[in-house]
Amino acid sequence: MNLSKYTSGISSIAVLCAIPVLFSTCKKYTEHPDVILITGTETTKIVKFTVETVPSTYAVTATATGIVAEDITVNFAIDTSLVAKYNAELAANYYPAPVGSYDISATSGVIKTGTNVSDPVTVRITSINDFVDGRSYVIPVTIKNVTGPLAVLEPSRTIFLKVARVNQFNAVDIQNPNFYDSDTFPTPYTNVRAFTFEVKCYVNAWHTGSPPISRLCNWGPVDQSMFNLLRFGEAGSQQNQLQWINSSGSVFSNTLFALGRWYTISCVYDGSTCKLYVDGTLDNSFDASGQVYTFGALELGMSYAGYQTAQRFLGRIAEIRFWNRPLSKTEIQEGLCGVDAAASGLIAYWKLNEGSGNTFFDRTGNGRNMTWTKAPVVWNSDPANKCAQ
Repeated sequence: MNLSKYTSGISSIAVLCAIPVLFSTCKKYTEHPDVILITGTETTKIVKFTVETVPSTYAVTATATGIVAEDITVNFAIDTSLVAKYNAELAANYYPAPVGSYDISATSGVIKTGTNVSDPVTVRITSINDFVDGRSYVIPVTIKNVTGPLAVLEPSRTIFLKVARVNQFNAVDIQNPNFYDSDTFPTPYTNVRAFTFEVKCYVNAWHTGSPPISRLCNWGPVDQSMFNLLRFGEAGSQQNQLQWINSSGSVFSNTLFALGRWYTISCVYDGSTCKLYVDGTLDNSFDASGQVYTFGALELGMSYAGYQTAQRFLGRIAEIRFWNRPLSKTEIQEGLCGVDAAASGLIAYWKLNEGSGNTFFDRTGNGRNMTWTKAPVVWNSDPANKCAQ
């Protein structure tokens, strides 16, 4: 039995036992009894269930923390009522998988005498027709009860299978030196005291000039009196190091961006701190207490006169979003591939996956479509443009 997971206070008892001058005797530590848990939940309660085609299956087992002396039957169930509680714990927004989209092969498994792992039960995704794009779905498999002398370890009673669908998407290639442009919002957002903006990017190459700047995008008012700019290779940083700079301050990423892969960049302001996330992980931050921002236009590429060729971003973009609230870490992680267009606080969402034409549609239905006029839009459908969410 691994006592480190289920006991506490051992180190203190060891110290007391090692001082015979003060303590002539020391009581022997009594082990906690063995317990049963769903396999894998000792490290995480949520696991990715990748679905490339249907049907797809995932095997769930139960584990005893020691070898059992008699057969123990573990009764499983799928309990979608647990999703709401889990959302509250994580500040998340998971959805139960739609009824009829899955089944389970059995409702019980046996941990046989002399072993410590049960027979598996298999959860199967049979259809994704009712899944809504951008929503994160989970299937909660829980231990309903067990027969025999062992209890269930409560924090590990349930595992949440996160259905990760593999999505192929189009993207916009903004490497063309004539692509640079900006589009204004019909009504500027003023007096903004909290926000999140996000963009996915894929770098084809870096500039090698001096300085080796690659300008990705900028949010701000039309007159540029305020800004929220994302760029690489600025102010003495490495060419593959991202800088987020705005009218309150700036920060460089700890992440060094690699060529030939997608990244999701999320910039969050909670009224106090500007937080930079890369692929759902908090990368760096800077203080911006009490600052107020304006968002009136979105600029893509390098539009400063004379620098369009030297400082343009050499790569692709997709999934641009603007929120009027700070997203939680969990929400950011669950939106790495896409988000629900009807999500709370999402006021502009350009997937940039139309695949033709020069209009980028706002998927929220709020009418903030962007039409690009500087140059023909180059659409990219590389097989590398895929994501599992």
